[in-house]
Amino acid sequence: MQCERCKKKTASVHITQFINGKKNEKHLCEECAREEKLNLEFPKIPLHNLNEFLGAFFNQPLIANEQVIDDVCPNCKSSYSEIAEQGRMACSECYRHFSSYLEPALRKIHGTNLHRGKIPRQMGASFRINRELDDLKLKLRQAVEKEEYEKAAEIRDRIKELESKIDKGEV
Repeated sequence: MQCERCKKKTASVHITQFINGKKNEKHLCEECAREEKLNLEFPKIPLHNLNEFLGAFFNQPLIANEQVIDDVCPNCKSSYSEIAEQGRMACSECYRHFSSYLEPALRKIHGTNLHRGKIPRQMGASFRINRELDDLKLKLRQAVEKEEYEKAAEIRDRIKELESKIDKGEV
């Protein structure tokens, strides 16, 4: 594959960006990548400390204020600062208890805090439609909470359309 910029050398740097849900790819040679001031080195990320690890992504640590540091898990009595230093939760209740602190960071990394996974082809269209219905019902609730009634009406109509397909056995 040729470099998209100079069109002379072989592209050895491949960059994929997702901006507002749209995929953008660049294929450049090393020289053109350097000219565009792209950092070709991997950042040094500490893997032993959750606070530093996530802080490397956001240029800020997970522990932002004293209130968070003083919070402890009601089950195992581990503090949030201890968990951030260790890089792992002490018990299953820790994740539930500290989720309000972790979810914003996880949402920044993954784009969402909900793992949906792939849909097996054997499951067929009915599974996909049921998943779409669940998503639409959530979006409908959010639109109503934000008082976006026109958007909510469109979502409601789409829900009715999908439910009628299920009722008629078209799926």
